[in-house]
Amino acid sequence: MKDNAHLFARLQDSRNLPSLPQVLLQIIEINEQDKFNVSKLVKIIAQDPSISAKALRLVNSAYFNLESKFTSLERAVLYLGADVIKNIAITASIQHVFNGMKQNGSFPIDRFWWNSFSCAIFSKKIAQQIKYVHFEEAYLAGLLHNLGKLLLWKNFPKEYKRILPALERQTDECDAELEHIGFTHCEAGSWLIKHWNLTSFMADAVLYHHEPLTRVKDGFPLVKITWLAHKLSKMDTEDQSSIFALGHELLGLNSNQMHTITSGSLDEIEKVAKSLDLTIKAQTNREEKQAALLNKHSLHLVTKVQESSLLASFLEDLTQSNDRDSILKATEQALNILLEIDTVLFFLHNVTDKTLFGCTSPQNRLQEFVGDLVLPSEGTSSLLARSVIEQRVINTHESISTDELSLADSQLLDLIGESGMIYLPMAAKNISVGSIVIGLKESKIKSDIRILRLLANQTALSLHLHDIREQQAKKIQEERLAAISLTAAKIVHEINNPLAIIKNYFKIFELKFTHSSTLKEDLKVLNDELNHISNIIQQLNNFAPSYNKEREKVDLNSLLTGLSKILSKSILYSTKIQIHFTPDPTLPPIVAHADEIKQVIINLVKNAAEAIQEGGNIYIEAHQKDSVSEKTASNRTHLIQHSVEITIRDDGPGIADEIASTLFDPFTSTKGTGNSGLGLSIVQNIIAKLNGTITCTSSKENGTSFTIILPINGS
Repeated sequence: MKDNAHLFARLQDSRNLPSLPQVLLQIIEINEQDKFNVSKLVKIIAQDPSISAKALRLVNSAYFNLESKFTSLERAVLYLGADVIKNIAITASIQHVFNGMKQNGSFPIDRFWWNSFSCAIFSKKIAQQIKYVHFEEAYLAGLLHNLGKLLLWKNFPKEYKRILPALERQTDECDAELEHIGFTHCEAGSWLIKHWNLTSFMADAVLYHHEPLTRVKDGFPLVKITWLAHKLSKMDTEDQSSIFALGHELLGLNSNQMHTITSGSLDEIEKVAKSLDLTIKAQTNREEKQAALLNKHSLHLVTKVQESSLLASFLEDLTQSNDRDSILKATEQALNILLEIDTVLFFLHNVTDKTLFGCTSPQNRLQEFVGDLVLPSEGTSSLLARSVIEQRVINTHESISTDELSLADSQLLDLIGESGMIYLPMAAKNISVGSIVIGLKESKIKSDIRILRLLANQTALSLHLHDIREQQAKKIQEERLAAISLTAAKIVHEINNPLAIIKNYFKIFELKFTHSSTLKEDLKVLNDELNHISNIIQQLNNFAPSYNKEREKVDLNSLLTGLSKILSKSILYSTKIQIHFTPDPTLPPIVAHADEIKQVIINLVKNAAEAIQEGGNIYIEAHQKDSVSEKTASNRTHLIQHSVEITIRDDGPGIADEIASTLFDPFTSTKGTGNSGLGLSIVQNIIAKLNGTITCTSSKENGTSFTIILPINGS
């Protein structure tokens, strides 16, 4: 292939390939059914080269960053899921109606589909006859073999009109394409498939399907299959014997095998065409019938598009999102499907701390890199911060020199790995929510700026509403804890009095009946149980309003060392559980209440011990942690400066998913009946009083880990 870089550059924006309206209608219809049929959906998509191309491009894009590439359409559909395929279909519908039908309407689109189906069906049958294992790949190569024609038609409309007479004469149009455009549809289609980075010879099959037999004979099977299928798709009755001879020479197929391949194929092709209202075989008034059919289906499609609109599926995904990760995932997929943007990350605005912190959905390939990205939103030269504060779209491709980029901007550009990026501000009702950072190879966004703005603002609104819901949930929890506190204070006060009286009477009985050792032992058991009840009741006191105690400097190394020894000789004494703590000589003292920290550690160690009853390990770690962005138990993120981190982790079985989301709520327990479920609520309450945060991570493989962040100075 000769160097036509400047021509292929015009193909770069190939996302608006036209799709057959009938196919799109069927995809939308099957997605609207209550019982979703994946096999039926794959069968429908397999009839459309453009949608097949979109699905394969998406699943193999940098967004998913998969180690192995998908060449199977069925695997791609199963991996992407019904919602994503529906979004692709709706997007393709809109692009077809508002772009494809208005431009270059003289293209013989019905004949294009007929030839694509023919070649696909012949390819599959040839593959089955020669026992080519990947017959679905062969079908897909046949379906896409003329994909380059759509590219040329879309990107070189004026030039392609001059080629149409060659198409009408059913002659080899490659010479005309070279003359008027500079490269052929074979090269264009192969270029696009190579652009998807598929681990397959599909691109070669597309590239060489017009080559002479002498050249194709030395190729691998997929190239030969597609070449022969292309010949069969153009076969007339009088050509049968010569094409059968080609099948024998190229792939060793005998006459019986060639008859098996061709018999029934035309019926199968006509059945597909009939189901899609394609009437290319009818020669009378073909142009009039074409126009009528296309207009009928396009009008129907316009109605469907008006019902759902460009962002219908995206907005539906947002309304169903119940957490921040789901909102970010919906936005990332919308950008990928609608505009083919693979590289996306978010910076959310913490107005209280005046910071911007990076985040993505868990599926994003950049997710592991953004956790520590925190930037001041004020007093900085960063274009990112300026975009958020000024609510302005900033495109680094446009009149921005390298000197204008701050260090943070330059680092982001390196992380994204593109030649430029766009800062797209997110705002909800004039409230700054943050910015979407989009990586782009070039500056072609002017036509898309309106939809980008709409996506950003809808995302901002969803994030803002999510924050409001979190604040309301936190307020409700605080009110619940306040009510529990008042009730707890009353219960503690009322129960302690009769308990004290009962204990006094037990002491009197013990003094009176000194001669009975059996009675004394029984009274001691009763007294011990009363002490146990008293200790349980005392835990409720942690919910009651506490008087301000004077805080002191606490040496955590000394406190945790002592606690480890005590716990190993008490709670863990009769178990096979080992507790581990190694002091950190660099750990500074913190301003806090030693007794409260002890209570937190004891509670968490006790929980860990109960989780790993069969034996295991509990690890306590503590070290200094400066200026970090942390998630709280309510999943909010804020900056804590000059703090210490205490971690209590075990190698137990982990916490069930249905419990994890409400772990710190009162009356939530993993221990079954007979437990109040107040332990972790008490712990969270104490940590909150110490101006700290506590979070939990858990899995079956790694056990459970609680992380406590406490300020060194107590505030």
